[in-house]
Amino acid sequence: MRFDNEKKPTLGIDLGTTYSAIARWTEKGPKVYQTKGGDYTLPSVVYFDERQEKPLVGNQALKRALIDPENAILGVKRMMDEGTQKILLGDKEYTPIEISSMILRDIYEYAEKTTPGFDPTGVVVTVPYYFTALQCTNTSEAASMAGLNVLGIIQEPVAAALAYGIHEEETLNDEIIMVFDLGGGTFDLTIFRFTNSNEKLTFEVIATGGDDRLGGLDFDKALAELIKEKSGLNFSGISREDEIKANALLMEAAKETKEILSYEEFTDIIKPNILPGQHIELEVERSEFEDCIESYFAKMDMIIDTVIEKSTLSKKDIDRVVKVGGSSRIPKIDELLSQKIGNAKTYGNIDPDLCVAQGASVYAAFLDERIGWSKEIEIKTATAHALGVGLSDGRFSALIPSNRRTPCEATSVFTTNADNCEELDIDLYQGSSKFIKNNKRIGRIHIAGLRKCPAGELDIHITFRINQQQSVSVTIVQKESNIRKVENVKLT
Repeated sequence: MRFDNEKKPTLGIDLGTTYSAIARWTEKGPKVYQTKGGDYTLPSVVYFDERQEKPLVGNQALKRALIDPENAILGVKRMMDEGTQKILLGDKEYTPIEISSMILRDIYEYAEKTTPGFDPTGVVVTVPYYFTALQCTNTSEAASMAGLNVLGIIQEPVAAALAYGIHEEETLNDEIIMVFDLGGGTFDLTIFRFTNSNEKLTFEVIATGGDDRLGGLDFDKALAELIKEKSGLNFSGISREDEIKANALLMEAAKETKEILSYEEFTDIIKPNILPGQHIELEVERSEFEDCIESYFAKMDMIIDTVIEKSTLSKKDIDRVVKVGGSSRIPKIDELLSQKIGNAKTYGNIDPDLCVAQGASVYAAFLDERIGWSKEIEIKTATAHALGVGLSDGRFSALIPSNRRTPCEATSVFTTNADNCEELDIDLYQGSSKFIKNNKRIGRIHIAGLRKCPAGELDIHITFRINQQQSVSVTIVQKESNIRKVENVKLT
């Protein structure tokens, strides 16, 4: 194997809900590129109006969003399950995939500008473990749309575990690791079995869970409501434009306050002219912030219990907790983890904001045989969601359960429910509910050319397969109609 090099690297990109980062592998370990302004993370914000030739991305977009929030988009990652919906920025419409591609392209281009002769061989992009197959596919499509050569997709907790394992490889033996990943928009909890031998580093997913609608943005919104209530701001009679701007400024104040309360017991908030002639001048205590986000902590508490139960382990079996994501710095997180897992198990030697990009760069280098040592890396993943089909009565029939080792497959037999049916559509869903209305539809299989016969007489054998990156493929066999086809599912 060979080491990566500066001009022709393989890259790892953490496409985050609120911030993104890009890294490459070097002989000294992962290196994170600086972004515009000298920071190591880029705000995942896009702004556009009709006066501009192209959208602004990053810090400039974030600043514009405070004065013109209607033409800005923050948190587009939460829309990746609806990749074709339209987002109006200025006088143009964009899809979440297109917005995500702008963020990916911007962070890539700045690394390109600051590195003469920059010619990467490819990238690995990260996704939350709890993303569905459709969300993973949409993320990969965004990277391709940005002009990037996609080597693969890696789940964020797996990337963080890689960063941890590489950082501690010389001193660690076998361990059970819990990755607690609380980012701007999503929460992932994954338990790994880490095995370190002379020949191989193995990361085996034992159990996983999470919520793709729980993160720092939700904490900001709750705190913004608290600030709004305590300040006594009067929104009656104001214009819609002033209301939108005021809410954007409240979110900015909430984010700043949340970050300060991570290391202070209280802070003062002073914001002039939030509304015409109205100002904010008040004190917020950490305990008040914790009270207003208590419902989210109750959800995380429940998810921890569920994942540990799925793992068939006890909390005593967990050797180390790796915290990931900016929101994991909130002191109440340490209290929760201490209560659920035990004291002195939290690992603090990697940067929670950067370790996902670092781990992605390790995986990219490994895929391109650039890791630079003789050990093999083996990653054993599992399904985050059950995969199944929707039945005519609204029920969900799961074919592949959650927490199944990947790659995996399952075969089921379907039939027609009407006489002389020559075509059949089968809708695919992922989720945990018994009813399709509570799960996420990820695609449709269309079968044509069926032999005419009475309802229920044709046996249609369908085999579903899920690979390590959660992509779905299908094989359809109907012998009497001479149908046999193998295809990747068109995720829509």
